[in-house]
Amino acid sequence: MKLRLVTPERVLLEEEIKSATIPTEAGEITVLPNHVTIVSNLTPGVVEVTYISGSVEDVAVSSGFVQVSDQGDVVILTETAETGEELDLNVIEEAKAKAEAVMKEKANTNDESFAHAAAMLEREIARYKAVNRYKQRKGIRTSSRH
Repeated sequence: MKLRLVTPERVLLEEEIKSATIPTEAGEITVLPNHVTIVSNLTPGVVEVTYISGSVEDVAVSSGFVQVSDQGDVVILTETAETGEELDLNVIEEAKAKAEAVMKEKANTNDESFAHAAAMLEREIARYKAVNRYKQRKGIRTSSRH
């Protein structure tokens, strides 16, 4: 089965895979060969890709869509996608703290401002998970300030 992971800026992945675990509105799904056809909303989180070789890669994604075709191919269209290798933990922690502060500040304001801050925080949490999973798989110690 083939995975194609696409953002507006680039095609991040276009590979033959064994499986993919994907965050959707209905919950996390694992797509294996001969999976039922599906179209679903993608939620911010981590897509875990298992390649034919057996190696695993984690990709932080934001909102978007996922489609599994009747041929078993998987297409993920997302606003943003970054592999754990591309991410910097310190930058993520700073962005996460900023998003949390904005949420506190916007808690008693209009719903749109709060929703935007919540979406920023969801994205940073997904990025945080992806970089930590990457470092754990590679045996790299994380130097978190928290």
